[in-house]
Amino acid sequence: MPGALILFHTQKSRSLRPLWLLEEMGLDFELKTISYDAEYFASDAFRKINPMGKVPAFYDGDHLVLESAVILEYILAKHGPSPLAVKPEESDFGLYLTWLHMAESGLSHYLAAYLGQLTGLAKYTVSESFEPYVKHQAEKALEMLDNHLAERSFIASERFTAADISVGYSLYLANALCRLPLPDRVQAYFETLQDRPAWKKAVSIK
Repeated sequence: MPGALILFHTQKSRSLRPLWLLEEMGLDFELKTISYDAEYFASDAFRKINPMGKVPAFYDGDHLVLESAVILEYILAKHGPSPLAVKPEESDFGLYLTWLHMAESGLSHYLAAYLGQLTGLAKYTVSESFEPYVKHQAEKALEMLDNHLAERSFIASERFTAADISVGYSLYLANALCRLPLPDRVQAYFETLQDRPAWKKAVSIK
């Protein structure tokens, strides 16, 4: 029998990505919701859960998996098959992987720094000279996404996949938290994602 699935989650954080996927797949899992507390996350007690002192932390039995996009890939590989994954033999496999990971490295990464600057959160604050750079990088990614959506409703393979989950959280971070306007096609796409019952359930958990 496989081990229990446990997700450590904080509202509005990147742990929304694996939480959303788990809800979409209908898997049995235990959710441990933690209010954001920088002191606790830096403590020895929490770093025994995640040595990086962050969420998400995902356990499959004794196996710890970190990084939200990696957790998406892990869950799909270990607990699929699922149409939420794009297979290597599908023509859009490269697009799927690109956006699954670029949603974090090319968008959320910069948005987190931008949000830190807006809110004055010490661990994310950047210099005033660096702020335009991170905003510009986020806007470039949003423009690329807008162009990508010109002739498609979802990221890859003409269906909702984990790449849409990864991108969807980034858009939530950009729009709901950073208050950045989204290009028209991206806004319409984001609204479609927010209509999904699994997203509504995941984002409402406190």
